[in-house]
Amino acid sequence: MSQNLEPTIASLLDDIHQTLLARQYDRLTSLTTALEDALSRAKNLDSVALALINTKAARNAATLTAVQRGIRSALRRVAEIRSVSTGLVTYDKSGLRQDPVITAMAQRL
Repeated sequence: MSQNLEPTIASLLDDIHQTLLARQYDRLTSLTTALEDALSRAKNLDSVALALINTKAARNAATLTAVQRGIRSALRRVAEIRSVSTGLVTYDKSGLRQDPVITAMAQRL
């Protein structure tokens, strides 16, 4: 592999990882564009360089999966908080969320 590209690719993968950890998602577009450019210029990658790139990419994929789970969890929590402000929340016997039944008495209150 070109001696100039391997450190650049490894550095970009590290930068992406740190960006994910720092929650600076607005930087991801420019970093991934730079990474794609560096990878497209890479030729004749040796097995050591490929293994390094693969390890760092797998680490980044795992971090991104964790970020996605965290964002989904936060969105669910915000939705739960909003639903509490709109009224009563009930659950059925199996623990699933159930829409409340509005009775004539409840409408009068």
